[in-house]
Amino acid sequence: MDGAIFSFNNIFVDTDKLSFTSWQRFAIYEFGMGLPEKLAPQFASLTPEQCLTLVLKHFNANPDASEKTTMITEWQKMLSEEADNLNEDDQLPGIKRLLLNLYDHYVKIAVLDTNEDIHNILKQVGLDNYIDSIISYHADKNPYSVAINQLNLDGPACIGIGTTANAITNIHEINAIAIGIGDTTQLSNADYQVVQVGDLRYPMLQKIWEDKH
Repeated sequence: MDGAIFSFNNIFVDTDKLSFTSWQRFAIYEFGMGLPEKLAPQFASLTPEQCLTLVLKHFNANPDASEKTTMITEWQKMLSEEADNLNEDDQLPGIKRLLLNLYDHYVKIAVLDTNEDIHNILKQVGLDNYIDSIISYHADKNPYSVAINQLNLDGPACIGIGTTANAITNIHEINAIAIGIGDTTQLSNADYQVVQVGDLRYPMLQKIWEDKH
């Protein structure tokens, strides 16, 4: 195993919580009223556009396309401000240990950046020194394919770690071992699944990779 390619969301920090807190701030800014905490599960793992749709539905608002674009920009600014308040205590349990073990075994580590703010977050929580490459990409490309090119590795030499069914599909497209973190029903196509990143260990990942080869 020469490379490990990570999705970011809900692996390094609780990005669902970070995102929803930012949407609560946005709602107060835009509508003068926050979002109730009970709505948080509905926002989990959604795109910013999908989240905005939920916010607008909650407030019975119907802005035009241009206004929606501006709203997304406002929310992204608030998300960045929330990220600036993160610290090492916001690391998800077990992620630093896993990165250290991979790093110590000379496994190249890449992280996918979906919103151009991942480096800042990794720095805030004290994990940036263990990452070899942060991968920016466009929606029309397989980000894991972009990652192996930047790492100068072949897919079969890597594992990919993701939290969505789409991520697992993308990992298999590059012929890497797919590790799923999260809801096992959504990640049934993964080669191996765990509920949370703290359940992963380097020896376990190395054995899974070896067994597939």
